[in-house]
Amino acid sequence: MKHSFIDVTKAPDSVLFQYEDSPIRFEEPFDREEQKDKIGFDNGKITLYPTSRPVKRVKLRWRGDMSDVQLVYGDDIARHLADTPWGAVAPHAKLWWYFHAFDGEVLNSFGVKTGCASFAMWQCDPFGITLWLDVRNGGGGVTINEPFVAAETVCAEGSGNHFEDAKSFCAKMCEKPSLPESPIFGVNNWYWAYGDISHESVMDECDYLMDMCSEAVGKPHMIIDDGWQYNHYFSTNGTYNGGPWDKPNQRFESMAKTADGIHEKGALAGIWFRPLLTCTEAPREAQSANKPAGAGFFLDATHPYTLEKVYEDTARIRSWGYDLIKHDFTTFDNFGYPPHGDSDFHFYDRTKTNAQMLLTLYKTIQSAADGANVIGCNTVNHLAAGIHQCQRSGGDTSGRSFEITRKNGVKCMTRLPQHNTFFAVDPDCAAFTERVSHELSLDFLEMAAVTGVVTLASAIPHSLSKESMSRIRKIFRTASLGGENAIPEKYVGQNILSFFKTPEGKRYVYDWYREYDGVRCHYTWEN
Repeated sequence: MKHSFIDVTKAPDSVLFQYEDSPIRFEEPFDREEQKDKIGFDNGKITLYPTSRPVKRVKLRWRGDMSDVQLVYGDDIARHLADTPWGAVAPHAKLWWYFHAFDGEVLNSFGVKTGCASFAMWQCDPFGITLWLDVRNGGGGVTINEPFVAAETVCAEGSGNHFEDAKSFCAKMCEKPSLPESPIFGVNNWYWAYGDISHESVMDECDYLMDMCSEAVGKPHMIIDDGWQYNHYFSTNGTYNGGPWDKPNQRFESMAKTADGIHEKGALAGIWFRPLLTCTEAPREAQSANKPAGAGFFLDATHPYTLEKVYEDTARIRSWGYDLIKHDFTTFDNFGYPPHGDSDFHFYDRTKTNAQMLLTLYKTIQSAADGANVIGCNTVNHLAAGIHQCQRSGGDTSGRSFEITRKNGVKCMTRLPQHNTFFAVDPDCAAFTERVSHELSLDFLEMAAVTGVVTLASAIPHSLSKESMSRIRKIFRTASLGGENAIPEKYVGQNILSFFKTPEGKRYVYDWYREYDGVRCHYTWEN
């Protein structure tokens, strides 16, 4: 019998607390504070009880034989940015939210349910499994005044059908996903316009969209990205892309008029915004201690003013007639690049963990969207699951280098088991510009369509050849019908997926490396 499974729904063998005032070497034997009386464990539910000292982290350890594990899949903290999701057993590796352990035969899985009140990170070694629950508030400890469930562990033994085992485990972690009622496909204008847009350019692009989707069933999405807002790039260094979100810049008469124009052409209207960055006035206590590099300031997402403002802005955008709302940067705007380092930084409400704060923020946006689909971008997948309908699952693709699209968009398809179990996976856009291969971008778009994930192009209007237009019409028709249920031919150990098959046996093979006869390694920009 293989040794690669430990039941992590049972009580752990040891528990270690890190408090705000714990010594820097709190894991050393002489500094450990094992306080099992401050934690409850009931069939996987981990409850933290009030303490007199703010808590940063809790470490739980299950001892057992994991010596037969050969490969491990580790998820990422937010968007999938890790270079190697699959890798050999590395005991120090941070495996966020859940991981799969492959012993040469079956894929066993360990994780926490979505929507938990902590940031959960696993580690695996030949002698056991460790779970870290990060319950910080900002960079410091959280004040616990009443008991709360920090996480609920789940695990599953594999059946031998590796991809299906991974998908069924995702369904086990997220019991009630919130999914779009119909497939999401169409265009987003970021990767060709990069913010240089107007009402007229959106209308022209929408005409082109309807041509590309002339064989599709149902309505495509015309998604307006960054560039419509009133203070677009007003700062001297050109980096500001925040609010206010109550009116557009001079290139748009009104965003309601633009939404009406999109609807009149037969498409659904989508729009982007960055809810936590603003340059308008706000109470000082509602301004985050986390500072942007350029103009404006971040709003503190634990403050009532911020939640009211975000609700108001989202509801206004919805009232303009937008059917899809994409919100961006909230992970970065709260923490910088996560996980943020230990510090004295706290949010306004010190009784909320960082995870609880994000859950409340996501729910606020979803409620204000009032029936519109919501795409979370730069959001935390394991926390957005069950709230938002779509998730930007990888890093940015590119209209300047297909290598970036392969590195971020194609690679994030290792998260395909999360599709329709957590939300609709969005691998980002296939870009069609003069600087990227249209054939490779068509392959990327087709891969999205046949697997059924969100299928979006970003194309310079009227730039595609007759042959490319013929193919893209077929791709969008496939996407509009929900795809072909294509799955990876091989899932275990594959960090970039190239081979897919449908239930009927049709194969799709994508050579992502043909442009450079391998990969390009030396470039100086990312999007």
